[in-house]
Amino acid sequence: QINTIRHFQGSFFKKNGNYILVFLTIAVSFIPFHLASLFHNEFSRAMSIASYLTWHNLFEFSGVLVSFAVFLVTYYTYDQTKNIRSLFLGYIFLMIGIIDTFHTLSFKGMPDFFVPCDDANRPTTFWIISRLIGGIGFIVAAFIPIDKKSGLKKRFMLIPVLAICGVIFVVVTYYHELIPHMYIEGAGLTNTKKNLEYVIIFMFIVAIIKRFHEYGKTKNTIVIMFSCALVLNIYCELAFVSYNSVYDVYNYLGHVFKFFSCFLMFRALFIFNIQKPYMELSMAKDELKDYAENLDRLVDQRTKELKNMNQKLMEDLEYAKDVQRALLPSGLPQDKCVEFDAGYYPAERVSGDFYNVFRLDENNIGVYIGDVSGHGVPAAMLTVFLNQTIKPINYFADSKHEIASPSSVLHNVYKSFNNTNFKDDIYMVLLYGIFNTRTREFTYASAGMNVLPLLIDCNGKVSEIEVKGFPICRFIEYYTANYTDEKMNLRPGDKIFFYTDGLIDAENENRQTYSEERLIKLLQDTGSVPASELTCKITGDVFDFVGKNQLKDDITFIVMQVN
Repeated sequence: QINTIRHFQGSFFKKNGNYILVFLTIAVSFIPFHLASLFHNEFSRAMSIASYLTWHNLFEFSGVLVSFAVFLVTYYTYDQTKNIRSLFLGYIFLMIGIIDTFHTLSFKGMPDFFVPCDDANRPTTFWIISRLIGGIGFIVAAFIPIDKKSGLKKRFMLIPVLAICGVIFVVVTYYHELIPHMYIEGAGLTNTKKNLEYVIIFMFIVAIIKRFHEYGKTKNTIVIMFSCALVLNIYCELAFVSYNSVYDVYNYLGHVFKFFSCFLMFRALFIFNIQKPYMELSMAKDELKDYAENLDRLVDQRTKELKNMNQKLMEDLEYAKDVQRALLPSGLPQDKCVEFDAGYYPAERVSGDFYNVFRLDENNIGVYIGDVSGHGVPAAMLTVFLNQTIKPINYFADSKHEIASPSSVLHNVYKSFNNTNFKDDIYMVLLYGIFNTRTREFTYASAGMNVLPLLIDCNGKVSEIEVKGFPICRFIEYYTANYTDEKMNLRPGDKIFFYTDGLIDAENENRQTYSEERLIKLLQDTGSVPASELTCKITGDVFDFVGKNQLKDDITFIVMQVN
């Protein structure tokens, strides 16, 4: 129960603490106001007129300085804040400061100020006008949103304010009969003056209520500080309703209340216009400092995370590389009638090129080579698809089977590819052939192979083998691909060189390509060597040409030599 009570008290004061501050100001201000009447006689005996005038001048000129300071703060910060409420309050305080100066210099007992200062009506009239301007100004300001911006020129009110103050001075000083009396010597305050004071008090109360409503929305503590200042102003007006002599204790107490009220208002507007932006700047600087101090730690942490992610990615790529390598032939079939050798060099860890050489039966050996659009991981995944799709043997229900022709194999791949959800811009090119070791006949079909196989005959002559066909792509709804089988008879000593375009497109550091012409010349010069030796010569020549330059595309080739 004790903890519950403490929790309730803590949450209550946290939620309503600023409202309590206003009510605490009311209570604390009531104490001197209530006790002042008890010390009326003692104050009159202790405070001479000369001493009173000194204190009066001190309080009033302090208030005047604060009013001018408020104006200067709001006026010169307007270019940055563009806050129309602050600028409006600044001009109100300018008027209050000027008229309070008139009030102070014309106070009864002061030296002549344009006319003799021998009665209390003129300073009292200046006072009541100053307070009316303040009351009206504070109410109007309360209805201006606290953060409202404006593009008005800050000088637009300066001339009218000075003109109004000049008119007030002339009328009160030289045409005072136009204004009802506020104070009559020997009789004290008039009812007009008292009623106007109550009107001013009412305006201050309205301004406080509006400030409370604003605080409920914005939770801006500056609004509460301004409300406390208005509470002191109310007690100030009550004191000026209660005095009988301009030198008595209530008049003095009213000036004390006004002094502290001006200080709080200056404090509120100073914080809002000057201190608050610097505090926000300081907080931002501290946050930036904290961020900078933690930046190295954050960078190290992020770097470590990236290294771990990169390590995981590299491990996954190595695994994908192993999987793809497992799909490639671990060894090529060899026969007394034919010999195969191959070169396979991915541009990245995994490749978009693929090939295979496999025995179909005792007299037939299948061979295919192809290239997928792009390279790297996406292309490597398509090679897995192709490995599962190429079906070189047709099986029948009665357990019989037959070797599928190259054209039918490619047609099946084309149909299967179009039944997938691969993107439309993905395609592959492929050449598939079957070599009959008994007849030395090579049957082949092409699915858009973009480089032509090269025939190196037994006499060392190099020629291109014409191939044609439609690439494997998602186009079946627009075009039905027809693949045809081509046949050629080979002689002992003939070689066929199958390759992908990555070989002739390989670039050196000068951005020169290896080229088909260079490949053909190399085959002409070295075509008579065995298949395995030819593979080594081609590999060495290509990588000598490329040098330190990175491969841009995968390189794959197969050498088939007829014995």
